[in-house]
Amino acid sequence: MSEHPNRLPADAPHGLGGAELDRKAPLQFRLNGRIIHGFAGDTVFSAALANGLQIAGRHGDEALALDEGFAPLVSSGKGGALPMERTPALAGLDLVTIGARRDPIASGGLFGALRHKLLGPARTLNHRFGDTPLVSPAWHNGAVDETIETDFAIVGGGVAGLSAAAAASAAGKRAVLIERTQSLGGTIRYFGAVDAEASPDTMIERLIASLDGKGQVTPLMRAEAFAITGTQLKVHQVVVEAGRPMSRLIAVVAKHVILATGALERLPLFPGNRTPGIVGALTAFQRAERFGVWPGRRALFTTPNSFAYRLALHAADAGVEVQRIVDSRLSTTSRFVDFAKATGITLASALAPSQAEPLERNKPGLRVGFAVAIDEIAQDSSAIETDQLVAAGAWQPEILLWLRAGGAAAWDAANGWLGPRGTLPAIALAGSAAGLHTTAAALSSGKAAVLGFLGKAAPPVVDDIIEEAFETPDARNPVAPFRPSARGATYLDRGQSLITRRAAAASKHGVSGLATRAVQLGLGDIAAAVDIGAMAARDAGSVAAERCALSGEISDTGWRVPARPAPEEEVPTPPAYLAGRFGDKPQIWTLTAADARSFEPGCLVFENSEQRDPLKAIGVTYAPHRPGANGGIALMGKVPEAVGACRVYTSAH
Repeated sequence: MSEHPNRLPADAPHGLGGAELDRKAPLQFRLNGRIIHGFAGDTVFSAALANGLQIAGRHGDEALALDEGFAPLVSSGKGGALPMERTPALAGLDLVTIGARRDPIASGGLFGALRHKLLGPARTLNHRFGDTPLVSPAWHNGAVDETIETDFAIVGGGVAGLSAAAAASAAGKRAVLIERTQSLGGTIRYFGAVDAEASPDTMIERLIASLDGKGQVTPLMRAEAFAITGTQLKVHQVVVEAGRPMSRLIAVVAKHVILATGALERLPLFPGNRTPGIVGALTAFQRAERFGVWPGRRALFTTPNSFAYRLALHAADAGVEVQRIVDSRLSTTSRFVDFAKATGITLASALAPSQAEPLERNKPGLRVGFAVAIDEIAQDSSAIETDQLVAAGAWQPEILLWLRAGGAAAWDAANGWLGPRGTLPAIALAGSAAGLHTTAAALSSGKAAVLGFLGKAAPPVVDDIIEEAFETPDARNPVAPFRPSARGATYLDRGQSLITRRAAAASKHGVSGLATRAVQLGLGDIAAAVDIGAMAARDAGSVAAERCALSGEISDTGWRVPARPAPEEEVPTPPAYLAGRFGDKPQIWTLTAADARSFEPGCLVFENSEQRDPLKAIGVTYAPHRPGANGGIALMGKVPEAVGACRVYTSAH
């Protein structure tokens, strides 16, 4: 059997053979006792996928796909826990995944190796999810290893971030460029060039070359900015020391911050939407383009936009049997659609996935059904068997750090996403994170953000979308009608919250109430909740501010709860998204401070200073105090016996 069953050939056309791999430098390491074969340039995650691992574990009886945003941490016993997707694969590593196992004895070690030999290679990491709340990674509360002072901190190494870094360098300013992956360029290669634009490769090469002039730009690769306070960022980076991957925690102290964090591809909503073998279109492209990873040789494509056609055409050229491209739009005009027709690929329109399920419990392969996407679904089409379903979704600007910095957000009905609102001192958004659509706008927005902070004239940011006559606009995220009898769960997002549509429909308090069991909601959860009617669009921004930003160290701020408001005081009504968050009969209390500080909405209240688990908060602030008074107004689910004894904490973002 091939050591790399899920790889495309090194010479696959359109660069789908894995640009980051050195195929002349094979390596191997152990993961839960299993030998994993890879190449120099692989991550632990990409090598695991290439060796046939597709399942992170189970949530109840539901198998969950191993995904870049949903993978257990790994540890070698040296250097602590590390993220699989940012940890380089190195020869001789002996790693174990961290978390609850369904069958610990057969998951690793000698028994795991014996099972692998007798029963064939396992597709699962065999974890068990949903029994206990997921906690933040250990580095969120770790000690800082290094502090870097700079003029600009730029988060995101795509074209917007590179443009900002180039502008800072040209102005003689220092910049730290923070990128999660091990290469620069972002997602531009997925979208391709439009009209007279330079090719993505040419554009990236020019931008990177412009950074080298004076050594003003410090890139931090395999680095994730996860917390922000003012213009100080906390960054976790995976580095290699003495031949082993290690964690570093860096504080980047900047005068200005530019968030060029891009956009997320949302998960289409249908039963079985996180079944192993289902992958987003952008993720499928990046796995192939960076690491040559492509499970199976048959693929179905489903999409609400035209970009997935381009990927399908490239996959077909690389030897993948594209069984069908299914578009949720009724009538589509696009150069990509015309190309697909010319190659003879079967196309279908006005259809969306209605259900997906594995062919066999522990074997590769899917069975996918489709149904009418325009009106109420009356009857499903015949199911199609495939190796992989590439399920493109709608876009969602990645504004998590913006929210953690105190930025506002609101539902954007025109685009069908949660978009940023307002401004923050010394912090700017650029590119897709700012809600822009085009490469040209991303480039100009990065430069404009830098020049604006420097008080210089900036070029206008023009976001010219191709006219509808030539390119049909993207549709909303595909949503199958809710069917109580459907097999397989419909998850709202790919991330850690594990909120299902069934649970959201059954909860009288909606998604924000269900989130009490999760560390935080994902932006996709909130967008999906609006789409299915489990959250009012007007509440989306407020819920995101409260439920998407519960990350990082919780620090004591010295606040106390003295008493409920006096009857004559006018107290604002708690927002609807807090309904049920602290029980069915919560009380409203005023908070005062020992100093003159005012309390921002969203700070958690705990019964005593020893408790720091966000899930055990007994209240939350939701409004400022009356003018001239310090403190704030809180909704309390439990009142401590000794009034004034409880403490209030706020996430240190």
